[in-house]
Amino acid sequence: MIKTEKEGLLQLLKIATPFIIITTVYTIFVLALEEYFGDHIYKISGQIGSVFGLAVAFFLGFRMNSAYDRWWEARKIFGELTNNTRSFVVKIYAYYGNQQHFKETKQNNINLKAQKIIELSILYIRL
Repeated sequence: MIKTEKEGLLQLLKIATPFIIITTVYTIFVLALEEYFGDHIYKISGQIGSVFGLAVAFFLGFRMNSAYDRWWEARKIFGELTNNTRSFVVKIYAYYGNQQHFKETKQNNINLKAQKIIELSILYIRL
């Protein structure tokens, strides 16, 4: 179990170090064989950077687009929740403000109930 970020990095390095070393030795061996016996086809050209740069640009572009879409969807949902809560609070004011609904109940008790419901609605939005 990883408890901290530093421990997680150390565990990752313990696991990955043998594979990195084996891969590096194999790569050096293959390149040395090609350099000694081969026809020298492994020349580093300037196009590699532009190709990888273009691929990374497309990859990041698609990722940013999907992240923005998720953010926009969450913004719409939160806006709808806020608007529904505002409408609910307006209905509470209209219902508890009408004295005909509460002929036998004290006005002070009614205002406390209305205030409590409104506070809970606002708290629901803020959480």
